[in-house]
Amino acid sequence: MADAGIVGIDVRKRALGVGLVVLSTIAIAIVPSLAKLAYEGGSNTLSVITGRSIFSVLITFMLLLVSRQPLAIPRRPMRIALGMGVAYAVMLYGYLGAVNYLPVSLVILIYFIHPVLVGFIVVVLGQEKLTIISIGALVAALVGLYLAIGLSFERLSGIGLALAVLAMAVTAIIVVCGSRATAEAKAISIGFYMMLSAAATLTVIFALFGTLALPTTMLAWTGFVGVAIASTIGTLAFISGMAYVGASRAAMISNLEPVLGVLFAIAVLGESVSLLQGIGIAVVIAAILVMEIRR
Repeated sequence: MADAGIVGIDVRKRALGVGLVVLSTIAIAIVPSLAKLAYEGGSNTLSVITGRSIFSVLITFMLLLVSRQPLAIPRRPMRIALGMGVAYAVMLYGYLGAVNYLPVSLVILIYFIHPVLVGFIVVVLGQEKLTIISIGALVAALVGLYLAIGLSFERLSGIGLALAVLAMAVTAIIVVCGSRATAEAKAISIGFYMMLSAAATLTVIFALFGTLALPTTMLAWTGFVGVAIASTIGTLAFISGMAYVGASRAAMISNLEPVLGVLFAIAVLGESVSLLQGIGIAVVIAAILVMEIRR
């Protein structure tokens, strides 16, 4: 009976982890569309991501107090979290900065190749093993993303491509490091120090190179504030969920994000979806279901 109780608790924790990662995908999926609204209304990348990072620190600190999670954590996960924060600042600039130069759909496609990188990194590090089914599901997800998002190679910007690829690679590193850090300290505590480090990094960069550009319309303000709220919820939910389900599985579930991103782009930016893109969305969802059922 005791063993059954332990198994039940473990199942509930994993279910909670999956739920948190799904919440993360919903929150983060709308961020590029919100950022586009902010930019079109007069703001710029550094203003958006610096304001977002300061907001994230405040929210995360309040969550620490409310949940009574420890502010003091061991030195090793502390160092990892602070390093993750610097990397997170780079990722934010790359991901939301690329939207200035490339179509949102293309930025999303490039960025969400990171689950594949995560899978290979954890295999190289000996943390997990990828089976033939896992590899097949990952490949199917990428094919589905290609169909769902649709590529347009007209007027591509080299700067935009470089920023999107940079964000993709750095995110894979953050996911793997986050998995190690949350194994040694509470997820919310790790998230706080990561957000604090990111905010400090972006504040210094903004002071040296940035120009304050606040939105000039109500719709742009909605995008500006929405980026801060949605990305904060998404990041904290992902870190917390990853502590229960592991880096590779969390990254696989996050393949839902570009699919949802396309749907949000339809609703927010007025984009349309063809039959081929609809098939791609179905392929991505099927790949994720296969991976989850196998596990």
